[in-house]
Amino acid sequence: MKIDLLTSQDASSPEISDLFDKLLNAKKEAVERGDESLINSCWRETEALKLNVLFINVFDDLKNHKYRDAWNSLERCEIDAMFLGDNSSEEFLSNTRVRHIQEKVSKWQSIYPYCVFASPAFTVGYYTCSICGHKIRPRSRCSHEKGKVYGGELCLHIAHDMEFQEISLVTKPVQKYSVVHNDETLDFSLINYLVEILDNAFEEWGLNWTTKTFPIDKFSRVDSNSECPCKSGMRFGECCIEKNEIELPHVDFIFSKEIPEEKSKTVFPY
Repeated sequence: MKIDLLTSQDASSPEISDLFDKLLNAKKEAVERGDESLINSCWRETEALKLNVLFINVFDDLKNHKYRDAWNSLERCEIDAMFLGDNSSEEFLSNTRVRHIQEKVSKWQSIYPYCVFASPAFTVGYYTCSICGHKIRPRSRCSHEKGKVYGGELCLHIAHDMEFQEISLVTKPVQKYSVVHNDETLDFSLINYLVEILDNAFEEWGLNWTTKTFPIDKFSRVDSNSECPCKSGMRFGECCIEKNEIELPHVDFIFSKEIPEEKSKTVFPY
């Protein structure tokens, strides 16, 4: 499958809708013939196309400052790309931009200001296989492997008799959508800076996390009871207020194209 998708207009075009229909019909015909190899191929092509469309929508949400919607979709991209990776060749993953999306998803997530999440804990009575319904036990498993595709369907383990136990606050959640922050109190300037420069979701870019030092007089407006700019977690008055310089976390973005001079200057966050 050759994907010519860059914008949301491309993603919603009749051509893409027709391609989805063709893949669905091809899968139905393969099912009638019992051709599992072709069935699974149709699944891969469809899922890769859906992933590309979803990633384009992420970029549009970021441009429109819909940070939480984009964050949740980035997690969906991460999960879908993982399942495709477990069921596809490297050539396929490269040609359909799945590897590109995987790389960029982690980079987008890294520049989000989210750092606290709710993590619910449950007890599970038992699991069943989504393919054959077999009850999963330590010494009794079916032939289907979790995360693999069979007959065009992804094998998952379905939880039964779940009981809620507790909620914990964590910094590295299993499910990233459970953000507890209020977006109105957060700084999304890194994301805003980046989407202003990029033309589309598939443009090449990278980043390096470094530090940068600024003279203390640049922080004259920071209250002594506020969080220290160095991000130590301490108050400014207890940390760096007596120093001559303060070292701040800094991101160097790397682009595959020339950018305007005013955009290449260091942005002071205070």
